Order: sequence, then C-alpha cells, then structure tokens
Amino acid sequence: MLFTSPEFLLVFLPLTLLGFHVLRLAGRGQFCVPWLFLASMVFYGWWSPRFLLLLIISMLVNWGDAHAMARHHGRTRKAFFILGLVWNLGILAYFKYADFFISSLDAVARLDWPLLHIVLPLGISFFTFQKIAYLADIHAGYAKPGPLADFALFVFFFPQLIAGPIVHHSEVMPQFRAMAGKNQEKDFWLETSIGLTLLLIGLVKKVCIADQLAPYATNVFDHAAQNSYRIGILAAWQGALAYTVELYTDFSGYSDMAIGLARLFGVKLPANFNSPYKSTSIIEFWRRWHMTLSRFLRDYLYIPLGGNRKGNARRYLNLMVTMLLGGLWHGAAWTYVAWGGLHGLYLLVNHAWLSVAKRALPPLLSWAVTFFAVITAWVFFRASDFSSAANMLHGLFGLNGTGDPIPGAKKATGLLLAAATLAATAILPNSQQIMRRFNPVLGPVEVPRGLIGKLAWAPSRMTAALGAAAIIAVVLFSWGTTEFLYFQF
Repeated sequence: MLFTSPEFLLVFLPLTLLGFHVLRLAGRGQFCVPWLFLASMVFYGWWSPRFLLLLIISMLVNWGDAHAMARHHGRTRKAFFILGLVWNLGILAYFKYADFFISSLDAVARLDWPLLHIVLPLGISFFTFQKIAYLADIHAGYAKPGPLADFALFVFFFPQLIAGPIVHHSEVMPQFRAMAGKNQEKDFWLETSIGLTLLLIGLVKKVCIADQLAPYATNVFDHAAQNSYRIGILAAWQGALAYTVELYTDFSGYSDMAIGLARLFGVKLPANFNSPYKSTSIIEFWRRWHMTLSRFLRDYLYIPLGGNRKGNARRYLNLMVTMLLGGLWHGAAWTYVAWGGLHGLYLLVNHAWLSVAKRALPPLLSWAVTFFAVITAWVFFRASDFSSAANMLHGLFGLNGTGDPIPGAKKATGLLLAAATLAATAILPNSQQIMRRFNPVLGPVEVPRGLIGKLAWAPSRMTAALGAAAIIAVVLFSWGTTEFLYFQF
C-alpha cells in the first residue's frame, strides 16, 4: 500500500484517523496506541502477511531482550546485547545479503552455488537500525525498556515504517505515552493543516517531479547497461541530472509525507533532508542528506570505532569504514559499496583540505565542485554494474564524444524539468523552512536567508480543506505512480 495510492489516501488513512479521533473524543486516549499499532499491522500486512509475522516475532524478541538486559549486569547483560545484535543482523544478512555473498563467492572462487532468490521484506534496513539503536542504549544504560505497546508502535508506526526517517526511541516513545492524556482535539485543525500540507508537498514532489523524471533517467541508464551503446555527453548529463533530481524529490517527498502523516496523529518526527543540493562541501552534504541515517552511522558506528579521538589516520580509517558500510546498507551490490567508498574518499579529502587550506574557496566554486562530486557518485548508486557506470562516466567526461543515438534522449523535457527543480531547490526554502513558525519537525529549523527565504505558511481551516482537496486531485488525476526508490533498501 503506497502513500500515493487511492486505497491509502481515500480508505486506510481516513478510517485510521476516524478511529483515532473517536477514541479521543470518547475519553479513551489510552487505546490510541493499540489502535495505531493495529492500523500499522494492517498497513504492513497489506503487502505480505508472512513478513508481518516475521516483524511481530522480531519485535517480541527485541522487547524481551531489552528487558533481559535491564535485569542483568556485567557479562550477562553484554551477552544479551550480543544475542540481540546477532538476531537483528542475522535476519538482515539472510534476507538482504545472502545472494550477494553467494554471487561474490561464486565470482571469486568459481563455486557455482545457486542463488536463493530471497524476497526482501519492505523496510528491513530501516527498522533493523531502529531496534539496534534501542538495544544499544539499553545496554549502555542510557534508556530503560518501556511497555510492550509503546515499543510495538515504535517498531510498527506506519508513517515511517517502510523508508524512515530512522527515528530514535527517545524521540517518539514519550509522544506515544502522552497520547493517553493529551487533549489533542483542541489542536485538531492546526495539526491537520500542518500534516496535510506536508503530505501534499511530498505528493507533488513524488507524483509531479520524481515520477516524471524517472523515464528519462531509466532510458539513459538502461542503454548504458548495453555494451552496444556508447553514452554521449549530452545523454549522460541528461540521465545523471534526471536521476539526481528524481532521487532527491522521491526520497525527500516520502520523508515529507511521513512527517506529515505522523503530525496528523500529533507525533513529530525528525527532519530527514535540509536542502542538500545547496551544500558547499561534502561534509555539509552529509549534514543535510538523509540526516537520520547520518546520525545513526555517527552515533552507533563512527563514534564506537573511535571517531576522531585517536589521530587523523584513525579518524580517516573510521570515516572510510563507516561510509563503506553505509553504502552496503543501501543495497546488496558492489556498486553501492563503491558509492559509499567514493563518498568516504570525498570526506577524507574535505577534512584534509580544511586542515591545510588558508582560506575557503569562493562559495559558488565550492558548490559547483560539491555538486559535481555528488552527481558522479550517484552514477554508481544508479548503475546496474561497473561496466554501465564506466559507460556513463565516460559520457559525463566527454570521452565518448556525442556517443550513439538513444531514442528519447534528445528530448529537452527531462532536462528542463530537472533544471527547473534544481533552480527551485537552490533558491526557495524547503518544506520545513516554509512551515518553520509551527515547528513541523523535531529540533530546530534553519532560517533561510534573503527575501525569498521569508516565504512562510500559515494554517487555517481553509488551508486544511484545500490541502485535502489538492491531495485527492493529485492522486486521481495522475497517470499512476511507481514505488518509492528507497523501498528497495
């Protein structure tokens, strides 16, 4: 069930909201968490009942493991933590990486082992990280295990279950507990207006931009995968730019929708994007792109490895290991590892430059270098293999000349839409900045500069009604939508 589908927007969401507010109005707020848990199980089970059972069993194992750690100390506590890690990483390794390891061994040792062709459960990478962070904090003594109902909703909460944001238990579980006593109905129109507006922004990004650019990117990358085609410079840049914008509007659109859906139930989620294509360095890019993943990798991988506490050589090694594993987290393919390694190299160069540079580069030049580096790395992220990535890179750098003709690649529509979107992201405030007066996300919101940055949104019953009508119109009058790109991770 996609956020953009009619069955979600016209049936599932209205019924879930109706039940939630009926419980509130009837003075039965203590049943809101169980209600949302049941709704979230329906949401996930709509896709696959058998994987719903897997998620329920995994949730119960993690909850039991957390309570076991809380009752013990020393080696026994650590043993339960290791068991929890093995359980979660074992499930992730089996479903996501079994065929990757088999094919890699086949290629190196020529074992000719058959692939298992395992179906990947939706959202497994995201909810695995959330549960690992929870167990790590229980083990370290930073948190105490809570009631089963709150933990169950933390694992299952449907707005961010499939593709994030990757939430921390300390951010949402207190909000779940507060549902029993909070008089949300007095803020009904405010929360509804904020939620529907963010939902609409995400829908527009997905349906009107990402899905329209997808055919242009797919056309070029599919031809790059064919050895008979040499990708020319114009086609390569069209495909790379189209994918650069498609990925951002697809994933940030999903994040906007997730944050908006959560606000409809009075829950604030953390921001996941902050205009990453405005970045003037790779360090800044990773502070703005997939922010909740960056936070997890920093807190639960980079810092435990030693962070920057043991000299520059160890710092650079920790950065590279973190980014390589971050690339592998995205997908079970060596191209994702290469993407992570390339960003690791970028970060090493960025930190080394800062340590020796006497003055900063001009902002426009810094932005251009950063954006070009990001686009180059996206080629590995999108390409099906290294051969097609090399074909695309040869095209980007002009090594293939004008290349071979690609049907549809000369159409200017894709380039114009990508360029217009990039211009808008560079000039206009982002979704949380537009709504900053009403704290749309957890944490502070960067205040945009300049006259255009003063654009703001104000809630009212009219904006709520118009937002709902616009959402229905976008869904009904679109020619169909595809799955969100990050669902595959």
